[in-house]
Amino acid sequence: MGSFVKVLTWLIVSALLISGCADSYQWSKSHPDYHKAPYGDLAVAGVQDAFVLTRSAWFAKRLQVSTDSIQILGTQFCAQAMIKEMKGAYSNLIVLSENALADAPEESQKLDDRIFMKGKLPEQGVVVKDSAGNIPPQILLIHEVIVGTDLNRESFFDYAVMHNESPERTAAKNISAVVSYTLWDNEKQRPLFSAVDEIQRPVTVMTWEELDALVRQIVSEIRKNLYMGAK
Repeated sequence: MGSFVKVLTWLIVSALLISGCADSYQWSKSHPDYHKAPYGDLAVAGVQDAFVLTRSAWFAKRLQVSTDSIQILGTQFCAQAMIKEMKGAYSNLIVLSENALADAPEESQKLDDRIFMKGKLPEQGVVVKDSAGNIPPQILLIHEVIVGTDLNRESFFDYAVMHNESPERTAAKNISAVVSYTLWDNEKQRPLFSAVDEIQRPVTVMTWEELDALVRQIVSEIRKNLYMGAK
């Protein structure tokens, strides 16, 4: 009986330590020379192709869209909502074309010992130009925005647990998003700030307005972290 209690105690302590470690991960990384977050002027790339909708059937039913159409309609809606919100947040927002990073290689960035994120980054020596041929000094690269219900960023970006099978859920407490992005120094070709954010929004009735509110919350979180990440 004593041995059983010791083993049980050890399992409980281990579980608490693991759960505690999840909150202590570094979910963002700043370059030592990142001192000033973008305020009015900013270029953004990748939004058009960044969104992925999970639990398609769940969203289709509640938004009254066919399951065959929800992925396209949902991701297009989110991309347009993000661009609209960012235009309101930055007085001079340049939205780069979908082809701006077409030839850029996908690279992995390490945020913590167990946290890695992937995304297209311009090659060294290659500057990205807008449609007028101008060179934006900074570009916000949106790598991926995963939209679903009760999502946890560890499931996608913690290499120690990301391959674990998640339990099937029927109910949902939150609509949520996991977004990975990089603020890119376009003049010196280096990442100034990279992060993975997790956004949870309690929802009782799912509507297009709620999805729009989630996207607005995503943009708010990105902006907040860009300011907090500047040293």
